[in-house]
Amino acid sequence: MIHLDRLTDIDTLIAELPAPDAAAQSAARRRQSSLTKPPGSLGRLEELAEFMAGWRATARPEITNAQALIFAGNHGICAQGVNAFPQSVTAQMVQNFEAGGAAINQLCQTSGAELSVIALEQLAPTQDFTAGNAMTEAQVLSALNRGAAAVQSDTQVLILGEMGIGNSTVAAALCAALFGGSTAKWVGPGTGSNADGMTRKMTAVEAGLVRHASLIGNPLAILQAFGGHEQVAICGAILAARM
Repeated sequence: MIHLDRLTDIDTLIAELPAPDAAAQSAARRRQSSLTKPPGSLGRLEELAEFMAGWRATARPEITNAQALIFAGNHGICAQGVNAFPQSVTAQMVQNFEAGGAAINQLCQTSGAELSVIALEQLAPTQDFTAGNAMTEAQVLSALNRGAAAVQSDTQVLILGEMGIGNSTVAAALCAALFGGSTAKWVGPGTGSNADGMTRKMTAVEAGLVRHASLIGNPLAILQAFGGHEQVAICGAILAARM
C-alpha cells in the first residue's frame, strides 16, 4: 500500500520502484523451450508468460486473483462542446456497471476477475483546461491516493479502465502534451462525434497545448493541467501495482 502526502513524494517513489525478476524470466523461457511445441508457436502468449514470470518472481506464475478497476469522473472541458452526450451519462454508466449491465461486467464474469467501480467527484468536474489547470494540486493528490488505495495487496493481474464524458478529449490532450505529434493524430471521435464535434475537440486540445506549453517535459504538471480525476486515479493504481 502506498500513500502520498505531497506530490513531490512521487519522485522518491519512482526511484524505488522494483524491477522484474530476470532469473524468473529466464527460467520461464527455458521451460518454454522444453515444451512439446515449435518455438514461438504460441506467439504473444509466450511473451506474456515471460512478462508475468518476471513480475511475479516465479517461473510458473498462476493467476488466482485478478482485479478490474473502473474509475469514473467528469470533465470541465465539456464546456467547449467536445462531448456528443451529456455529462449525466457518466453517472448512468456507473449505475450500469454496478448493476452488471456493461460489457466489462461480462468479461470479468467470464474470466473470474473481481470488478470494482469507483466514482470520483461526480458532482465536481474538473475545470476547463483551455482556461487554466484542470485540477488543483490537492485534487491530483487525492485522486492518486484513491487510485492507489483501490489496489488489493494480493492482486496478481490488474485491469484498469475509466468512464467519463469528455474523457477522449482529455486523453488526446495528455498524449499530445506527453508524446508530441499533430493534434489530428491524437483526437478521435470518442463515443461518436461528428465532423463539427471533431473540430471542436481539436480546437480545444490545441488551445490547451498553447496555454500549458511551458509545462511540456513535466509529466506531473501536465497531468494536473489536463486532468481528469479518473486518469489521475489510474496513475495512482499503476504506481501501487508496480510497488
